[in-house]
Amino acid sequence: EELLIDFHEIISEHSGANLAEAVWNTLELYGLKNRIMAVVCDNASNNDTLLQTLGEKCANEGIDFSDKHLRIHCLPHIVHFA
Repeated sequence: EELLIDFHEIISEHSGANLAEAVWNTLELYGLKNRIMAVVCDNASNNDTLLQTLGEKCANEGIDFSDKHLRIHCLPHIVHFA
């Protein structure tokens, strides 16, 4: 089952740091910071920074999160680029 819990318009640059801040705020709002199982995203470089920043935020709060092991690449993007 899927459920959209939040949607943010990012007015500023779509940098990984700005995206991570929006995601982190949503995780905090819904009490989900320690429940991240995986992150699905495409291969854009700002998503690398997004995951690295989330990893740093999690580490600062003692939350186990690996930006290398919890990333799932979006299959349609992988097939498209293959």
